[in-house]
Amino acid sequence: MLRELTSTKMILHWTLMLTVFILCEHVKGWNSSSDTVTVPEVTELQALDMWRLEVKWMMDQNEEQRNQTYEIQVGRSTNMDIVDSMNVSRGSLEAVHTLVWTSQLPLNCVDHSIRIRFISGASPPSSWSSWKTIYGEMNLAHNEIKMFPDDQVLREGSTVMFCCIYPKETHITSMFFSNTPYKVINISPQVKAIRVENIKATNSFGVNFYCDRNSDVSAYNFVTFPPEKPFDFRCETENMRHAYCLWKIHRAPNLEGDQRRKYTLQISDTKSVSCDVEDTDPASCRFDVIPHQITYNITLLVTNSLGQESETYTFSITDRVFPVPEHLKVTAGVFDSLVILQLNGSFKGLLLRCQTELEPGGIILDLDKNGSDSMQSYAFRLQHLKPSKLYSVRGRCAVQRNDWGRWTIQRQFITEPLVTIDLWGQIREHPNRTITLLWKTVSSDSESYISAYEVCVGYRNTERNVCRNVTQTQVELTREINMSNITVRAVIQSGLSEPAHITIPSAHTESMLREKRIMGNEKGFQLTWTRDSTATCGYTIEWCMLGIALPCNLQWRKVPANQTFLNLTAGDFKAGVQYAFEIYGCSAEGHRRHEKQIGYLKEQKPTQRPTLDSSPNITWSSVKLKWSFNEKDPSHAGFITGYVITILDYSDAGSDLSSFRESVDDPHSKSWTVGGLEEDRPYTFQLAACTSAGCGPETTATFRTRQNYYLLMVKVLVPLLVLIGFCVCLWSFRNLIRGFPEESAGFLHIKALDLDDLYEANKKICTLMIEDCEWCDVEILDVQPIPAEKEWLTCAEDPSCSFITPKVTLPSGHLTTDVWLATHLTNFSYVSSVQQDVPSEELKTEATNQESEILGFSSDYVTSVAT
Repeated sequence: MLRELTSTKMILHWTLMLTVFILCEHVKGWNSSSDTVTVPEVTELQALDMWRLEVKWMMDQNEEQRNQTYEIQVGRSTNMDIVDSMNVSRGSLEAVHTLVWTSQLPLNCVDHSIRIRFISGASPPSSWSSWKTIYGEMNLAHNEIKMFPDDQVLREGSTVMFCCIYPKETHITSMFFSNTPYKVINISPQVKAIRVENIKATNSFGVNFYCDRNSDVSAYNFVTFPPEKPFDFRCETENMRHAYCLWKIHRAPNLEGDQRRKYTLQISDTKSVSCDVEDTDPASCRFDVIPHQITYNITLLVTNSLGQESETYTFSITDRVFPVPEHLKVTAGVFDSLVILQLNGSFKGLLLRCQTELEPGGIILDLDKNGSDSMQSYAFRLQHLKPSKLYSVRGRCAVQRNDWGRWTIQRQFITEPLVTIDLWGQIREHPNRTITLLWKTVSSDSESYISAYEVCVGYRNTERNVCRNVTQTQVELTREINMSNITVRAVIQSGLSEPAHITIPSAHTESMLREKRIMGNEKGFQLTWTRDSTATCGYTIEWCMLGIALPCNLQWRKVPANQTFLNLTAGDFKAGVQYAFEIYGCSAEGHRRHEKQIGYLKEQKPTQRPTLDSSPNITWSSVKLKWSFNEKDPSHAGFITGYVITILDYSDAGSDLSSFRESVDDPHSKSWTVGGLEEDRPYTFQLAACTSAGCGPETTATFRTRQNYYLLMVKVLVPLLVLIGFCVCLWSFRNLIRGFPEESAGFLHIKALDLDDLYEANKKICTLMIEDCEWCDVEILDVQPIPAEKEWLTCAEDPSCSFITPKVTLPSGHLTTDVWLATHLTNFSYVSSVQQDVPSEELKTEATNQESEILGFSSDYVTSVAT
């Protein structure tokens, strides 16, 4: 058993010895292998910027290998905290190897160190190289907080670390980016950082970053994106002296100033042009055309702090010529305007075409011309325009077979106002040979300014032309024999207006025209006239706005030759005013009077009174009135159609008034006889002139008719003759009368031709009632007198009797002449007997009234004596 134990110990001993040997051999092999691999040497370490670290190293190899692999470690701070480790391959032929490492944390924040070792697949890796360090600003003495990055351009969408370096050890929990708090990362006791992922693009003002909310110190950075490849890149020229390249971009840059993109044109590998590109779409860059070079190869480079892009364009410059007018000038007229396009370039050998476009209207005009190397002008005449109207015009040009160049900027212009002069002239022979020119100015623009008028007079058979400027719209000229025409033009800002002409007839004779009366209505005057075969250039109608009475505001209107009517609105006229319209026919020899029409818009009653003659022709039964009145006076309120005479007759009592009227239909008649009047009686006559609207004020005069002496003689002589005849008759029957009883004929006891006895006989005669009449034949006539004319007869013995003289009416034809004379003789005797008892004053009055009686008076009782 002891033997077995000893054997076992021996086996274990040799096994242990073999194991140790094997291990020693392995360690020896490792040491020998390690000693054969060269350690890389870091020759240079530098910071390219705040983020990138460039390292260079060298390595000596005993055997040549195609590819070499290195392991690189990046340490941070004094503790050499490994923040990144990578394997890189390099060719063995390279003497110096280079690597650029990009850090998320700015290199300024803390120290960064790098070491390298070689890795071989067949043998163990080499030893690490020594640490190579680039120092941050944490080691520099300072009293303020330092922040990184600051005023840097950052890539959009990247992850960036921001750090704060404190002067001493600090403990904080949060820092702020874009006013948003982030969790603090401890880099070292003095260095604190935050990590911001996927940062967004900012505007031109950037984004803020600060360490403490209570701190006033902050840093600003800009976030953008790398340049994009431009598209639609092309080049062209407008004048063959300078060319432009244009391109578009997908995304407009967001930064300005030093951080903005930079554009460079490389022209045919001969030169480059830096472009000052504005933020326009498309962007453009200009370069000078190389003389005699047709083909161009242009490369556009777009760069910023984050990268670079490029685009190339090859073209023939003659195919890329698009001329643009350098100037567009407009000279505006009234009905047309002149547009001039000016091209300035080297177009020799090219056929050019230019065109203009007018708005409104869309008028397009084209004009072709061979190009040259100097300034060229293309003139276009725009016609059929309207005066005082706003238009806009633009132009463009092209080379034959090429596309049109771009339009010029629209140029607005206003056509000149249409200033027309409506000229009219009045030619007078008396008292002097004068021509009065009047004109009215009509302008399409109310604000057009007229400084003066140019009046030019031309003469026949000579080129003499006399002009002068006036400021009024009326001028009077002395008419000369050789005057042929007169021209008037307005002086306006753009020059002279269109002329107005009037021709002076060679021999001016006033023709007497018959006046035609017209009447207006509520719409105005509707004038019509007969056609004048000699009127070749129209008609002119003149009238006075204030009527015919002076002062006369002369007005006129012109119509074409094919028109023989004119409507004038009522608003320009007044009622009760007479207007005279004279119509002139226009021909090559001048204007001739054709018709004259007078009328009223609306007639009114006359305002003037006729003047009665104070010494009319008066008879005992009529008055012949005479008056004066100018019925043709144009100041009347209407056409005088006649006169009305009102006759007023006052009764004897003074209370009753009777009147009647008589009309005189002839307005030219100035006398009228009013008949059927009573003798020796006053009458009042009222005379008024009348129009169709009524009669005007009246003229009043009172005249008394004359006394009829012939009738008075008849009144006296007839009773005497009747009495004489009666006496003669009685004398013939004197024998018969003597046989009558004296009592029966006592009342006829009258001595022949003895007036005293006749008077005594009359005293005895009394009016007999029917029943008292013993022997007479009495015939009763029922005569119904007018109540005003009825006379009540009373006997003379009654003191209350009143005597009223009636209006005498002739009796009916029932009585014979002899009986009628006898009866009235008796009544006359009765009257005579009554008047003896009437007082003298009443007798005078009654005598006067009785003189107007012609044949007698009527009574309720009529006595008829039959013989």
